[in-house]
Amino acid sequence: MPCKANFIPTNMPIMMRPEKTAVLRSGALLAALCLILSSSLHAKVKMMRITPAKDKLEIKNYRIAKVVDERLDKTNIGYLTTGAHNFFLSANFSQPLTDEFNQFLAENTQQNNMAEAVELHVYDYFLHETSTFKGAEIALTTHYTLFNKDGHRLMDYSITETRNTGMNMSANAGELMRRNMLHYLSDMDNKLPAAFALYKSNQPVKVSYVFVKEPARKNLLPYNPQRPLNIYNFAGKAPAAAQGPSGAECGLIVNYQIRHSAEGKAEALIELLPYFDQAASWMKAGGDIRKSLEYEQTYFKISAYVTNELIKELQAKSFTFGTLKSDIDAMREKYVSRMRSLQQQYRAETANGSNPAALEKWKRQIAFYPAYASK
Repeated sequence: MPCKANFIPTNMPIMMRPEKTAVLRSGALLAALCLILSSSLHAKVKMMRITPAKDKLEIKNYRIAKVVDERLDKTNIGYLTTGAHNFFLSANFSQPLTDEFNQFLAENTQQNNMAEAVELHVYDYFLHETSTFKGAEIALTTHYTLFNKDGHRLMDYSITETRNTGMNMSANAGELMRRNMLHYLSDMDNKLPAAFALYKSNQPVKVSYVFVKEPARKNLLPYNPQRPLNIYNFAGKAPAAAQGPSGAECGLIVNYQIRHSAEGKAEALIELLPYFDQAASWMKAGGDIRKSLEYEQTYFKISAYVTNELIKELQAKSFTFGTLKSDIDAMREKYVSRMRSLQQQYRAETANGSNPAALEKWKRQIAFYPAYASK
């Protein structure tokens, strides 16, 4: 309930009726209660800073012109346990992550203004607790990516760093965040010259692919032929004008990362996610559940079918660093468009599941041996 302060005009007489006095007292108590609750809620968030470095780190081969926060959840940076009772506290910076990073860079690094400008994108930044044979540890999981001025992905960097800690994790969090940042910046200073050269020379790049098994968006269910849909996957509400007994939202996400192999060579890793959106999919009550599930499973399989076609092109195509982004963007557009077209055709020809002959035809049409069966 919002708290409102009642102000007394200066021209009011001092003497007031008893009921007015009671109202003012009641308002004062309510305001005090709101202040206490507000302070209590604020105390449940541990405000953090990245501990400053003793000496400035000199960065010679690149300069960070911009920091971009790509995290799905920007409300916190993880959690900490603190005190003798190990209370769990949500952790966050006292300012937006981009401002915290920019301030750290300005105060703790010396960058070469003549070096090539890059953008630092932050996809993951999460403080948490781990336990090992050494005891309690504080951990920081990060995923950083650098992009060049043309928007090409230069290098991805994912790591979980840890530090032994006592009962108060927050005392060591700032130091761990500083160490993580300095290690990353120093490592990139050594590796980026080779990455710049690869793009400028337009050399061929090795490309492999992987299926995303644990999407960052938890409502997305990856396609798995061993795990067919069940009624609990349909968590959405049917639209008022919905046609048919059920509806599914299925799609395909195609991303990529640039990783360094054990030999130090840069490689591209294509991330594929044919998905079922549980939050946007629905099923009306009172219908034939088994029939609806079978119908929507075939609809979901269209996403996997198209992904399989994309993989065939990936395996036959040659890529270079200079054209990697445009090639992947073009393939994403091509196969997502094809998937949407097939989905619309499926709905129309099967009359939302009421045409058995058309259903059998579609089952045969998208029957395939998935290329990712051995992955």
